Amino acid sequence: MHAFIQGLAVAFLLGLGLPLRANSVPNSNPAPDIWQRAIGPWAWSFPRDHGAHPCFKTEWWYFTGNLQDGSQRKFGYQLTIFRQGIQFTPAQAHSQWAVRDFYFGHFTISDIAAGKFHVAERVTRGALGEAKAATGHMDVALGPWSITQDDHEQIRLSARDSGSAIDFIAKPLKPIVLEGVNGLSRKADGPGQASYYYSYPRLATTGRLRVGDTDFTVSGLSWFDHEFSTSSLGPKQAGWDWFCLQLDNHEEIMLYAMRDLSGSIDPVSEGTWVRADGTSERLVPGSFSIAKLGAWRSPATGAVYPAGWRIEVPGHHADFTVSPAMADQELHLAKMGALDYWEGACTIRGTLSGAAVAGAGYTELTGYTGALQAGLKE
Repeated sequence: MHAFIQGLAVAFLLGLGLPLRANSVPNSNPAPDIWQRAIGPWAWSFPRDHGAHPCFKTEWWYFTGNLQDGSQRKFGYQLTIFRQGIQFTPAQAHSQWAVRDFYFGHFTISDIAAGKFHVAERVTRGALGEAKAATGHMDVALGPWSITQDDHEQIRLSARDSGSAIDFIAKPLKPIVLEGVNGLSRKADGPGQASYYYSYPRLATTGRLRVGDTDFTVSGLSWFDHEFSTSSLGPKQAGWDWFCLQLDNHEEIMLYAMRDLSGSIDPVSEGTWVRADGTSERLVPGSFSIAKLGAWRSPATGAVYPAGWRIEVPGHHADFTVSPAMADQELHLAKMGALDYWEGACTIRGTLSGAAVAGAGYTELTGYTGALQAGLKE
């Protein structure tokens, strides 16, 4: 999901004194003074669409995963790199100081056994080679953080910060899944309030992970999302609860519940069910339910987050309980203005057509410390 990056962009650009008028980029002569919007069908082509889409204002490459070492010590991780288009004129095109986009990223490790959550963030204006996002394939970097894919679809993830680091190889075990309607994922009722969105729902992941002074050789599963869009949330939306669930029977589920300012679920909320053979089915609005179980109050922000969920998908005879692998997986971000949200590793227990099923996944919770749209205008 991560549509809150437009709000962060506003705060960051104001701090830089940069103009906020939306100009297009000098790429294929797009129409002046407008960003392209996610409205109609998209002509998907890979590996091209693994790369950047500079005619859209907002874009991100997002990985999460649940891993363990040889002694079964469990870890979760998140690595996301964001691109945000800003003012750019043709006169700047050949200047190494030009700021076409700015980039920022979030990197976390959940050390489940130790009950510790490691968070890092990076921000750059993208000039002087500080960051990049290739347009024809997956090759994204933000300082020492990088995401690259080779000709065999293997993805290398590398990130390091004080006290934490990862160096992984992630191999897709299933084909790309186009979310929503052929990759057009609606987030609100307004025109263009949607994203183009696809996923690798199951990636076999191996490599090295460091927390503190200790290195671990780990393996497990990751999830990858790539979204690009221009519009932000609707004016009456406060945030969302988003889930990526990987079941032990080799099926996966993506769900998002958009919340309005009263806390009610917006009817646009939907998801995807991925079968073991890699084929997928859209979970249309109203085809599932999400009930919150318990609550956890953040000692840092005072925000009250759900502490578990019961998810039912009647069409699949599915009844799951999703539980945080540890309570405190709240990110506190300050480099682009204050923002707090919860994103963490979760466990899954339940039944599917009457048979017991288990798994692991990730959950993202936004808007619990205040509506993401507060004070923001597109």
